[in-house]
Amino acid sequence: MLRSQFRSVRTKFVKSIANNPDVAKRFTLEQIDGLSNGITPSGWVVHHKLPLDDSGTNTLDNLVLIKDSPEHTVLTNAQKKITNGLPHEASKEVLWPIPQGLVYP
Repeated sequence: MLRSQFRSVRTKFVKSIANNPDVAKRFTLEQIDGLSNGITPSGWVVHHKLPLDDSGTNTLDNLVLIKDSPEHTVLTNAQKKITNGLPHEASKEVLWPIPQGLVYP
């Protein structure tokens, strides 16, 4: 259910950061216009800081706009490696890579 809700939440998140001064410093006027319309800039993705399958939610404070490559790829691969072989519903305490802020890096 959370996954299916993500598309609309992703659009809402992207629109919500468009007017942030720190975000504006990172993107062109064309990209900011796209953000205002809910469009993620090319080469960027919206990422859950805490994954949905590990207590994460679709709240805006759990989302970050992140460069797809290499940052998102590295985080996703690290998360897969950490959880590989962990049975469903199992618990394991680990250091989890969590990008900070609205945009990373």
